[in-house]
Amino acid sequence: MAESVVRTVAVIGAGNGGCAAAVDLVRRGFDVRLYGRSVGTVGPLQRRGGVEHEGIFGDGFVPLSTITTDPAEAMTGADAVVMMGPTQAHEAMARAIGPHLRADQILFAAPGHTLTLLPHTLRALGHARPVTCESATLPYICRKVAPDRVKVSRKAAVLKFAAFPAFRRDELAERLGPLFPALTPVPTLLDTVFPYTNAIHHPPALLCNIGRVESTGGDYCHYYDGITPSVGRIIDGLDEERRAVAAAFGCRVDRLADYFFQIGYTDERGRDGGTAYSVFHNSEPNRWIKAPSTIEHRFFDEDIPFGLVPLTELGRLAGVAMPVSDAVIELASIATGKPYRSIGLTRAKLGLDGLDVAAVRRLVEQGFS
Repeated sequence: MAESVVRTVAVIGAGNGGCAAAVDLVRRGFDVRLYGRSVGTVGPLQRRGGVEHEGIFGDGFVPLSTITTDPAEAMTGADAVVMMGPTQAHEAMARAIGPHLRADQILFAAPGHTLTLLPHTLRALGHARPVTCESATLPYICRKVAPDRVKVSRKAAVLKFAAFPAFRRDELAERLGPLFPALTPVPTLLDTVFPYTNAIHHPPALLCNIGRVESTGGDYCHYYDGITPSVGRIIDGLDEERRAVAAAFGCRVDRLADYFFQIGYTDERGRDGGTAYSVFHNSEPNRWIKAPSTIEHRFFDEDIPFGLVPLTELGRLAGVAMPVSDAVIELASIATGKPYRSIGLTRAKLGLDGLDVAAVRRLVEQGFS
């Protein structure tokens, strides 16, 4: 149907992913309206009138029709609203856009993997039966190299895609397909949570290199130098726990090695080696990425409370022991002085308190009644 075609896109978030999406979509003919919360982030883009870019799209510039700190201005007239922000910002983003979100607008989070946080938050804002959709990962490997310039190193070859409620998935995938051709439908939101592999490799790699970060300011390559065979074995242990919880909820997830090969982040040697060490030592896109300069970084502050913590919450709900995950959360909390478990995505924050495995599956499949 003509009215279902997405032509105008509100991109919510003017950071790495939002700027990469703006470049990609404008270059392919979509009208993009970019929203950022911070004047400091949005100002340089407004003065430039768009986004400069380098990397796989070449060196260039894309103009944007709207660059704003007003979510209503960005969303008015948009066919789709694409959230491109870190998971710790999802609740705040939902609260910012919720009052302006129309029932006929598609809300797509990339990455998502915060399970029922978005629909639960929207429901609290008055959307009785919210509909959302998401991918398991960001569609790009990208970094802003200047306030108005983004480097895009790679587009994901596979984007696991789910909707809430699940029966809306195919319709939404068809409408969003022209924007993100790599969308690969999976059964439910649970199937985008469990593939969130940043949660199992970023925290242990940083935790095991804390001394190196603090003494050198991160003067090494995070993946290639920081993930040694011993660190890799910790990641492998976290991977086993992740897949055990997924199985308890009836979800099948691939090993880290297989998944990274599918999305183009490692080669056949990395896949066939089967370990985290082999994956990252054969990952050309990630090879030269420098380590964080401080432990005050999203590898802890996002990937633990919004990655590992909800995995352990689901594990407890399903009766799955997760000693490696618990150890990483506890040690990182001690090292940083931050109570990651209490500030993270607990069952209460997800609206899952009092539910069992079967009830959680009914909720993600059928939505709110």
